[in-house]
Parts: sequence; C-alpha cells; structure tokens
Amino acid sequence: MTVTESQTEPLTYGSDRLAQLIADIGEGALERERTGERPFAAVDLARRAGLGALRVPLEDGGGGATLRELFAVVIALAAVDVNVAHILRGHFSHVEERLRLDAAERKRVIDLALRGAIVGNASTELGSTPAGAFTWQTRLTPDGDGFRLNGKKFFTTGTLYADYAEVLASNPEGATVIALVPTDRAGVTVLDDWDGMGQRATGTGTAIFEDVAVSADETLQFAPPETGTEPELYLSGAFFQLYVTALEAGVLHALRADAVAHVHQRARSFTWAPDPTPADDPLLQREIGEIASAAYAAEATVLAAADALAIAYEADVARTDPNLDLAHEASLQAATAKVVVDALAQKAASQIFDVGGASVVRQAHLLDRHWRNIRTLASHNPSSYKAQAIGAYYARGTRLPGSGYF
Repeated sequence: MTVTESQTEPLTYGSDRLAQLIADIGEGALERERTGERPFAAVDLARRAGLGALRVPLEDGGGGATLRELFAVVIALAAVDVNVAHILRGHFSHVEERLRLDAAERKRVIDLALRGAIVGNASTELGSTPAGAFTWQTRLTPDGDGFRLNGKKFFTTGTLYADYAEVLASNPEGATVIALVPTDRAGVTVLDDWDGMGQRATGTGTAIFEDVAVSADETLQFAPPETGTEPELYLSGAFFQLYVTALEAGVLHALRADAVAHVHQRARSFTWAPDPTPADDPLLQREIGEIASAAYAAEATVLAAADALAIAYEADVARTDPNLDLAHEASLQAATAKVVVDALAQKAASQIFDVGGASVVRQAHLLDRHWRNIRTLASHNPSSYKAQAIGAYYARGTRLPGSGYF
C-alpha cells in the first residue's frame, strides 16, 4: 500500500525535532477531547516524522533509541495526548518483536518502519474463550499459493489509524499464525465503535476480516511448543503491559501540569483558607506536591522496568536465557510497576479535584478526562491478578503466568 514517506533524517531521542513533534501532537488535544475529533492529523504527524522508526538501529537508518528511551518518549507523548500515545502501542510492539527475529524479518520490519508505515493491533476476540488464551476464532486457511483470512477482532487499538493490521489467527492445524495485512485491502473493515468511558479516540473497537487475501510472505507462525502448550510470552507480555503503565505515567505528568495551571487560574479561595492567594495556599501546594511526586515515582518505576526488559531482550537475541529467567524478571517488574502505578495514578486523578472548589468540575476544564483515561488504562488486566501472582512468586516461588498479558 502507499505510505507517506518519512523524513530522510532519522528522528532521534533527545532531539529538538522530537520535542517539537511531541508539542505539535499535543496542540489541540484538549479541543479534540471536547469535540470528539479523531486524531488522524496527529497520527499523520508521527507517520511523516518517522516516529515509528525510533527503535530501528542507527546503522539501519532509524532513530537508534534504547528501550528505556522509547518508554521515556511514550511517557512524554502520553502527557500531551494519551490517545495518540496509545494508538502507537501496537506499532512499537510489532517493531520490537520482529527486530529480534531472523534477518529477513528484521529487514521487512525495518523497511516498513523507515517508510513511515504504522501497524495496528488486531489480536483479541470477544467470546467465551478466556482472555490471554491463544485460541482464535479467526482463521487463516490455505488458498492456492496463499491464504484467506476470516474473523472478527475487538480491542483493536490503533488499527483505525494504521496502514497495516497485525492479526492473530489459527491455521487448520490449530497453530497460532500472525498475518500482517494492509488495512485498505479488500475485505478489511475497521469500525470506530469503541464506546469506553476513557481512551475514547484510540479506535479500540472492531476490525472485520472477510475472505481477505494473504500472501505467504505476509504470515509468521509461532514455533511449535515442545511441551504441547503455547510458548511462554514473558517478553511480549511485559512490553504490552509496561507500555500501558507508561501511558498512566504520562497522564500523571498531565495531571501535575493541569493542577498547577488551575491554581494560577483561580481568582479567589475560601474565606478560611490559610492564604487568600491559591498558589500560595500550603494545602493546595501539598496536593500539587503529591501529584508531582506520583508522576516522578511512576516514571522512575516504568523506566526501571524498561531496563529489565532491555536486558531480557538482549539475552533473547543472544540466546543466553534458555530458562527465561531474565524474561521472567522483566515480566515480574512490569507487573509490579503496574500494581504501584495504578494506585498512584488513580489517587492523583482524584486529588486534582481538591485543588479547586466546585468550579474545577466544570466541563470547560475537562479534568475528568484524566480519571477516565487512567481508570480505563488500569482496567487492562486488573491489578488484583498481578498482585496475587507477584505474591505467589515471593511466597511460594511460583513463576508468573506465561500468557500475553504478563
């Protein structure tokens, strides 16, 4: 498919171009939230700037960012528009996974990212199959030299804006197969039917695949597990989960900025306030201080877990982690980060309403968007399951589940 060419010079971490891109994406984000406008233009900015190639190595023409730097960028982007940051989750995961594969797959994903293409997620299905189980109603069946793809996916975050959809399906033998198909191919329909209370503009709705032609070179099959069960997915699961936690960290930074702005916008305080000027009120300063501290702690926690994930990725590429001990540690840190950040973020999202009187809840400010977004993000694989698994590991040595959600 035709994709707008990204700029020749790679977009790099810490550059003025990257800072400007993030600022440009944030421009008008509040108005988009107010009107329900979808951020197609903002995603196009990321596409043209080559943001999707941030993790492609420098020697291959990409931005050469470390995993820690990627997550720092996700946090910064989420602080200005958490919807756009979330939209790119499937893309960055796609790049991360395929950079660790053989030379042919590496070249394929590098070429895709360098030309500015964006990949969306199409894995989860609604139904009675337990979440996280690698069993798909979506089918990929042989058709001559290629295949035909049929099925329906939900929670397809980012696919509404993407050039490609990464679809998980079952082949006739029941093995899991990944198909990477252009979103404008005949038979592909992406609906904007996500009705969540938060993350409203992420396109986290339905994607339908009806007799879609798929060539052999557009597929990738998981290696058959030796034990008869699905392979453990600590690495991909940790990345996906940590990415959502990074989004929450970004919203915490937005909460801090909005709390400060609101204090300075207030023309009066209560007659019994310790100081008549809101910005000088020690009680309001305390609320802001706690929100700012939560933002700091959340970012530090996410970046520490990103470091553990980077170590596990390097070991996976070098094949020096056969027992998945480093991969399990990355999963453990991602799960722990979620438990901590979920609690900090939900508390801070309520604290912002204590920075002002009744006027702070007016729709003109849209401060409720932070709570709605955080509550929605935290609902991705509830903390209770993560905390129990962490406790079982420390109490009994039980390893975390090897599903795609850990």
